[in-house]
Parts: sequence; C-alpha cells; structure tokens
Amino acid sequence: MSTSISTKSALTIAAATVVGGVIAYAAYFDYRRRHDATFRKKLRKEKKKLERSTPKVDAPGRTRSVEEITAALRLIRNEPLPATAEEKEQYFMDNVQMGEQLCSQGPMFELPAALSFYRALRVYPSPVELIMIYQKTVPENVFKIVMEMTSLDVSEPPTTTPESKPAPPEETTTPSEPSKKDLGSGDEDESSKATRSGPPSETSSQEWDTMTDPGSTAELVKQRAEGYYEQFPGPSYNVSVEPITVIGGQGGPANQPVRKNVLKASKDFAAGETIYTETPIVAVLDSDLEGQGTHCSQCFRHIEAPAEPVKPESPDALGSVYCSTECRDLAASHHHTLLFGSTLTGILESLNTSPPDEAKQEARKLSQEKLAKYFQETGKSGIMLVARFLARMVAEETKKLAASGGGGGGLSAGQEYSLYDHVERLRYLEFSEDQWNEQRDLLSEVLKLSADGLEEFLKDERYGLLLGKMAYNGVGVTFGAGREDKPEPKQRPEDREWTRTPVGTDRQVGSGLYLVSSYMSHSCDPSVRATFPSGTNEIHLVATKDLKKGDELTMPYVKVDAAEDEDIITARRNRRQALARGWRFACNCERCLKEAPVAAPESTEPPKDDVQVEGEGAKSEASVARYETGTDGPEYRVGAPKGSSEDDVE
Repeated sequence: MSTSISTKSALTIAAATVVGGVIAYAAYFDYRRRHDATFRKKLRKEKKKLERSTPKVDAPGRTRSVEEITAALRLIRNEPLPATAEEKEQYFMDNVQMGEQLCSQGPMFELPAALSFYRALRVYPSPVELIMIYQKTVPENVFKIVMEMTSLDVSEPPTTTPESKPAPPEETTTPSEPSKKDLGSGDEDESSKATRSGPPSETSSQEWDTMTDPGSTAELVKQRAEGYYEQFPGPSYNVSVEPITVIGGQGGPANQPVRKNVLKASKDFAAGETIYTETPIVAVLDSDLEGQGTHCSQCFRHIEAPAEPVKPESPDALGSVYCSTECRDLAASHHHTLLFGSTLTGILESLNTSPPDEAKQEARKLSQEKLAKYFQETGKSGIMLVARFLARMVAEETKKLAASGGGGGGLSAGQEYSLYDHVERLRYLEFSEDQWNEQRDLLSEVLKLSADGLEEFLKDERYGLLLGKMAYNGVGVTFGAGREDKPEPKQRPEDREWTRTPVGTDRQVGSGLYLVSSYMSHSCDPSVRATFPSGTNEIHLVATKDLKKGDELTMPYVKVDAAEDEDIITARRNRRQALARGWRFACNCERCLKEAPVAAPESTEPPKDDVQVEGEGAKSEASVARYETGTDGPEYRVGAPKGSSEDDVE
C-alpha cells in the first residue's frame, strides 16, 4: 500500500477535509512534536513501554498469528480508557503519533504500531471514518493487524490475571452502554466463553459490528460514499441528487460520455412555486460594502435608519457590522472569533498549547489587518470564503467532538458526514499556484497565530483546491434587479471572480456557497431561478416552468437574456464567453445549439465556435464519480497533481 502521505499528514488533512472529531486536535500533531520537549519525551517513554510489552517478532515482515494478535489485544483490554474529553484528546494524539513513528522503523515494529493505532481507534468518536483513513494511509501489513484486532475484540472473551476474581453475574446493558465486562475491565473469568457484546469505544454496537463483519472492510469506503446521497439533501428540500450521463458535460472532455450528478425534483411543481429555501454554508459581502455599516456582514440585510448596526464585541480589521445580535453571535460562532477576534478565548483557548503572550496577540492583529487589506484592495472574495469555510469547519467539528457527535449544524438529514464531506463532492476549477500562493500565505499566517498548527490545513495545494470549489460553485446574492453602484473590476475578464448570478456578477451584493444549489447545472433556458425575497442571503429556489417529478433543475450561471441593443447571435456569444471565462466550458445547451449561427450555403466547413476555453477547465464529473465510488487513490485526496488530465480524480 502506498504511504506517500503519512498517517499524521493524512489525519491533518482529514481534519480539514474528511473526518469530524479529529478537527480539534489532529492539526497540531507535528507542531507539538517539533516544539514541545515534554511531548517528545512522553512519546519516547511510551515507545519503550510498548517494546517491552509487545510479543517479540522473530523475522521482519512475517505474518502475525492469531495468537500473537490476541495476546497484544489483551494488553489493550486491560488498560483503562481515559474519562474526560481532554484526556481522550491527549490519548488519541499520543497513540497516532506513536503509531506513525513505529511504522517508520520497519517491519519488526508493525505490531507495536498497530497497537498504537488501535488504541486511538478505541476513543475516536467515529471509528468507521478513522478506519477509512487508516486504510488509505497506514502500511498494509499494519492495517491488516488493526482490522484483525477489531474482529477479535468482538468475538474473543476478555482476559484475566491469575488473581482475578470469579466473574460476577452478567450485567444487562444497552448497545450504547457496554458493561465493564465488554470494556475489558479485567474482572472476568478467563474460562468464561461469553462473547463480547459491545464495541471497545463509544461507537454504537451496530456500527462496530458493520465495521468488523468479515469481508466488509473493503466495502467501507464505497458504502459510505454511496450512502451519502441517501441522506443528502434532506427531504425538506424536495429534490434529490442523481447521476446522469451526458456527452461532453460542463468541463468534461469534448464528444466523450461523462457521468455527472444533477439536481432533480422529487415531486411535481407548478411554475412560480418555491421548491426549497437554503442558507449558505459561508458567505461574504462584496469588499466595497464590507465595513461601510450599510449591510449585515452575516446575512447581507440592508441596515436602514433608524436602525443602528450591531458591532462585534471588539472592533475588527474588516469593520464588520450586523443587523442583530443574533447575526453577530452566529458569525462569532462560525468564523469571526477564529479569524478576526481580538483575543484568543473560547475555542481558540482550547486549541492552543500555551497561553498567548502580548507579542503573539500583536502579531495576530497585524496578520488580520494584512488579510483585510488584501480583500479590500483586490475585491477578491474567494480568500474570505475559504477562510470562513475553514473557520466554520473547526467550529462545527469541535462542537461535535465536545458533544460526542452532536451539533452538525443542520447540513443534511444525516450527521455522520462532516462539513468537508459535503464540499469534497463538489466540482472545482483548477488554478496555478502563482494565482493563489499570496492568498494562501496571508491566510496561513492568520491561522497559525490563531491556533497552533491550523496552518497545516493549507499545505500542499489544499488552499488551491478549496479556492477552486468556491470559484466554481459560488452563487451571487442580488436583491431585485441587482445593484448599480458596484465599482468596475480592476482585473481582466479572464482574471475576475465570477459567480452564478443571473443578472450579472457586477450587480451582486455578495456571494455564498450553497451545498444543495451547487449541484445545479447551467442552462440558458433554465427550469428554476434563485431569488432572495427576504432581503437576506437565503435562497428561495423558484420554478420557472411546470416541473414533473424527476425533471432536472437547471439555473443560469450568467445573464442569458439579450439586452435591448443585442441581437440573438450577439447575446449568445456574450453569455457563452462569460461561461468560458468563469467556468471554462463552452455551453452546448439546447438553446445555444438552436441559436448557433449556420454556415454559408457555399461553405463546406461547419461554423467555428465563438468561444475558446483556455486551460484545463473545471474537473470533469468523472473525477467526482471516481471519488464517490471510493476508487480514487490517496494521493488525490488533497488535489489533482499539476499536469493531470481532466479524467484525473480530485
């Protein structure tokens, strides 16, 4: 098995991309190893303890017997589990780090390494998710031992010491509350043949049984991926995400069949009927409105006199204001505290390894000012969308961890998927590093000074991947026909930020990422329109024509209606040029094909297309399909390598 991405790195990536509970602490594994002498000393001590307690291996790389693995498992069963959230966090950190170090020392240390990874698994809130990461990153022999231990732990009776007392009468327990006997307390009679009835961690027995069922491990990734669309979107949206096959889909190879996921109606709708409403996961006011005191930084509501804008509890570099204390508090819990808060309190206090000093506070303030200045001077919202996404992810997953899996933010009907599980399935634009490295460095500095190790989230092209997802899926928020006072963009059309805005990006007040609406394909003859009748950034999706159950929902990404001074051919060319610039595909919808110019009668050549798509374009739906079926390799979890083809996985 490839180990091009280390387990530590993968868990750090997972904190920023896949796994829920690890977010609060996996990010600073490497930081503590490099900067905390006490932490390193503790790891060395634990390593020596493991070496003494683990059965000896006669030859490097040989297959471990069931007896050896069982003996090792009994050592773990007799170890007490940490009780508090803080102790579990430290226990998890120590054991994953130790497992990685032991893996690097060769085949003789495979069993000790597996013991460490298994210890971490015992306290992890979502074991199936952690197993999936192990499968991608842990050396194959070590992973097999870990999985063998999971099977044995639900079928092998616990051990006892010679001094152990006879087993007491069997306790009555629920699947979610394993008895002391199930947890391997050491009080059981060794002669007892009772089968373990519960998992060794806080996961439910049903989930643990699924994970340890013979032959099921290889299907975990696929099952979890396929099950995603059984839960997302929730039934209240009245839509479903379903695959279709098209020829040369948006961003796909020309004249090639491409599988893509689209949004379909799950019941009939009449023209003018609202299909669903959706609030953005993250949203950002346009830079010329942010800090002016005229619009709420959270919901975009226009703040009119005599109403007074609500300010953050302490001034920030953006000059943010809110329409209500509710919006202010929501912004603080989602992103503001981490990104622009003036003090390292609350979640930041729990994420830092040492109390902040005055110099760090001052450096953090300076980094915030630089980030805000870049946003205000360039007008680029992508950097703020990525920043707020990462901040919200940290907040959501830390809250989930503290609540033992609760508090998913209402992102979907099911809560087993993390915030990035949703975003990872979205298509994206690929940018070269020189297009985003300055942004990445500015944001990394803010994250580094906010919580130890958070800058790890943006290494290795991860920032570019997130930026590409915001660029492809961002929706522009417009009220009515849109604003008319937005400053002219400073960049060339090819370098501008574009959003899905039917009246034009130049008329929006801000932009946001909407998880459900991101699945809608473009059409110049759309079946729905996105409206904002509440005067906030909440989308109301309205049918523009009668729809039957199973009909695809399509929206216009750009202005599709001809202006008064445009003929049909000119209007077609203008909208297709906008699509090529913003989303890098040449539209071949039914309307564009119908309105295409025809060749002159004497010509033997077909008419040339009126747009050119530069660069690679958006990643094809085939790449997303490969991710969804679990067939992508671990090297692509962070982003497609430079120079990859459109069929590469994400």
